[in-house]
Amino acid sequence: MSEILSEPQFQIFTHPKTGVKTGRIYFPVLFLVDYHESISQWLQRREVLFEERDLKQYGDGSFRLYFRTNNSLETEYWQLVKPLTGSKK
Repeated sequence: MSEILSEPQFQIFTHPKTGVKTGRIYFPVLFLVDYHESISQWLQRREVLFEERDLKQYGDGSFRLYFRTNNSLETEYWQLVKPLTGSKK
């Protein structure tokens, strides 16, 4: 049986040759249903950089996003998630 995710999954990847860091967030459909407006606003922020090729949509409505920022990747992620989930981080 598959695990049903209700919160985003976040990872940071570092390119082995260039050292450039990229954030990856998987947005599960249950999270999108509850917070689609806040996610849309976050994606439109100038600090969050991505291109169409950085986005992969899945048949169930969820999606994965690779993004870059001049700020801390983790800080940008928590600016989105913390107010929505009440997380202590």
